[in-house]
Amino acid sequence: MRISTNHLLNNMMKGVGNQLSRMNELSQDITTGKRVRAPSDDPVAASRGLALRALRSGLGQHKNNVADSRDWLLATETALMNLNDLFEQANTLVLDAANQTRSDEDKEAFVQELDRIIEEAVAVLNTRHDSRYIFSGLATTTKPFSLENGEIVYYGADDTDGRKEVEVEPGMTMQINTNGKLAFMTDLMGAGNRSVLRTLVDIREHVAQSYSSPTFHDDIADDIDAIAVVQDHILNHVTGVGAKVRNLQRVSVKLSQNEVELEALLSKTEDADVAKAVVELELQQTVYMAILYSTSDIMKTSLLDYLR
Repeated sequence: MRISTNHLLNNMMKGVGNQLSRMNELSQDITTGKRVRAPSDDPVAASRGLALRALRSGLGQHKNNVADSRDWLLATETALMNLNDLFEQANTLVLDAANQTRSDEDKEAFVQELDRIIEEAVAVLNTRHDSRYIFSGLATTTKPFSLENGEIVYYGADDTDGRKEVEVEPGMTMQINTNGKLAFMTDLMGAGNRSVLRTLVDIREHVAQSYSSPTFHDDIADDIDAIAVVQDHILNHVTGVGAKVRNLQRVSVKLSQNEVELEALLSKTEDADVAKAVVELELQQTVYMAILYSTSDIMKTSLLDYLR
């Protein structure tokens, strides 16, 4: 069977087109560094790449959660330490006020100083992080504490629904908030069944009593003992917060390692071997030039060449 010149030329042109297409693919591989740019390039690799990207997206969210949680906990730790310092100041004032060489007039200065401490304690407990109140439970937009007629009132979420939990890695959640009602409004046995804030308000009232009051010294002695209990309670919370911060640091390192591994897998799945692609492109260019040379020779052939 004879093969016509047109048929031969069509095959030659088809080969030229295929060669150009292959060279273009190799050029894009080298330019972009990617072997898989569309699902049609490698459906299996493209599907695997989508799955790896989904994992990377989830990993990124967990890293953001860890960073935000760490900042939240550090703000909580600072607030708790500031509150502890205020009780230390109150303790110094109580001890000074208990000195019998002081007069009732002298104690006016102590009462004013305790009023300042109470106001600062309320301000500390209304600390915000990223415009959210850290001691308000889940009601993070509600200012949790208010000083009203000498009493400290709580307006945040109840302790039963005030747990702010964040997923810091797959399958692991962590409560990052310290609920204000549970931590500061719950009675402490060693403090005479008084809460942290009730103790602070009582200290002010007891110091304001006259030295001639029959209960003055007993009340002051009880307050001194209560302050020690309250400070232990606050520092226990500080310790708990510190443990969570260290745990988050561990999780952060783990997530960073996972991110590196995912990037390596994604690169192995989709990236081109640029060095190999350059060598193959040079080879394909040589083949392309050979095809063009052969095609040009065939196109010069006429009927007279076959009749000779």
